[in-house]
Amino acid sequence: MSIASGHHGFSDVAVVAAGAVSGAAGAYAYYSEPLQPLAHSFTLWIVLIVAVVPGMPRRRAVVRAVCALLAAVLAFYPGKAFMYGVKYAGMPYSVDLSTLVLWCGLAVAGGVVAGLLLSAVGRPDRRGTLATAAVVGLLLGDLVRRSDRFGVGTLAVATALALAFVAWRGIRSSRQAAQVALAVVPMGLLGLVIVSAPDFFEGMTL
Repeated sequence: MSIASGHHGFSDVAVVAAGAVSGAAGAYAYYSEPLQPLAHSFTLWIVLIVAVVPGMPRRRAVVRAVCALLAAVLAFYPGKAFMYGVKYAGMPYSVDLSTLVLWCGLAVAGGVVAGLLLSAVGRPDRRGTLATAAVVGLLLGDLVRRSDRFGVGTLAVATALALAFVAWRGIRSSRQAAQVALAVVPMGLLGLVIVSAPDFFEGMTL
């Protein structure tokens, strides 16, 4: 892996660091009552991918997406154990290895798919429009997935901010914005299925 990249000024080290920061933020949110919904959603990690992947060749986008998501997972679970120790001093807590391995596998699989599909975010053509609409669908699907448990307060605010970021990164004209809006419903349904899949696989291991 090279140290520097000409795409958007991000170095590969910065991509891994961004992944680790997002995982650590999720771990902190897990034990913070107002932020806890973020720890159970994919919003942080979707934003992470949109920050580091668009505009790159597919192969490089895949490598970056996988590295960023792996760093997020490897920071989240140990970070969650650390935060547990801080909040409940003296209480034993350890990282479940099977869960960590499962989520590392899901991070690799998700990174491959995200790198292949979302590198087109920001392009003014049909591929870029569909990629941007797919991200919007993932965010909305994730909001629906978790709103039944946590309500829509914190998640709605986080999703609104994430959608604004995606629009800034991915939409290049009012026409493209209208095309993305037309694809919101089907992409939202597809996004709901995709973001629900990890919970299904994790449930199978319990």
